[in-house]
Amino acid sequence: MTMGDRVAVLKDGVLMQVGRPRELYDRPANVFVAGFIGSPAMNLLTLPVVEGGVRLGDEVHPVPRDVLGDASDPRVTVGVRPEDLELAGHGLPVEVDVVEELGADAFVYGRTTAGGEEHLVTARVDGRMPPAKGEVVHVRPRAGHVHLFDGRSGARLGG
Repeated sequence: MTMGDRVAVLKDGVLMQVGRPRELYDRPANVFVAGFIGSPAMNLLTLPVVEGGVRLGDEVHPVPRDVLGDASDPRVTVGVRPEDLELAGHGLPVEVDVVEELGADAFVYGRTTAGGEEHLVTARVDGRMPPAKGEVVHVRPRAGHVHLFDGRSGARLGG
């Protein structure tokens, strides 16, 4: 995030977003910017819209109807940063492939099937009690930390 006072993100010569690095990190304008800014990258899962929101494992993450009404596709891309996923007793099941222990924190890299597709998932967890490789853990997003993008255009939904 020490890139500069203002950053422009381009893709194939087309301006995707310009703003302060924190703005791009917290409110990416589209899927490309969401995946480009941040390390590790934002988790991006393409999921079908269900009654009341989007299904994340055994839970429905609530999304206001007016936000989903802006979608041009019956599927949306859900974005959650690794630090905004928490281990839980329910939610999205993730099979752990690798645990990167960094001291106080650890990054869990794994796989899940959601919306009929396999997705890679990264979560930041407590480094003192990380899960083991091969274990299945459940993660869910922290309240207020989900980004939604149109399934067809990739544009941010809900402003």
